[in-house]
Amino acid sequence: MRVPVSDLVGNPGETRALRRDVEAAAFGEDPWGPAEDGVLDPVELDLHLDAVVEGILVRGTIGFHVQLACARCLVLQDLAYTVEVAELFQDPTKREDDDEDDPGYELVDDLTAIDLSTMARDALIIDLPVRVLCDEACKGLCVECGADRNLTDCGHRPEAAPDPRWAKLADLDLPSE
Repeated sequence: MRVPVSDLVGNPGETRALRRDVEAAAFGEDPWGPAEDGVLDPVELDLHLDAVVEGILVRGTIGFHVQLACARCLVLQDLAYTVEVAELFQDPTKREDDDEDDPGYELVDDLTAIDLSTMARDALIIDLPVRVLCDEACKGLCVECGADRNLTDCGHRPEAAPDPRWAKLADLDLPSE
């Protein structure tokens, strides 16, 4: 999602608010990584764009609504996130030779715009949980028939097969005391 900043570039001290709700598709084709199809519209931007000598400092919050499947029962969970961001979009003409290269965080279109897609993706991915659960006590799916064990008792019982690494211990004849 490109935002024009030609009025800010080269004018340190100038600032502009950017508050709007944006469709997730505005951030490009598949910018969301593991939450690929889960980001719901709208993505809520509440940002301040500040002109600084090195480029444009973007700070504020980005709000996301995401649907991700429970890791055990696969039921979609609606999750809401509000992520604090503060990123410098660097003017390439002000870069020093020893500055770190940070792709996606530079002024684009002949220094007239910034692209918020990388910042939004990075903010969301860092906040996503590794594993989503609908409930800590979720029973998951039956391995035999695939029924959601939270909703129904299908009658299948998981057999507690011993761990094969410990199988030789069953052959031991230990004295009982």
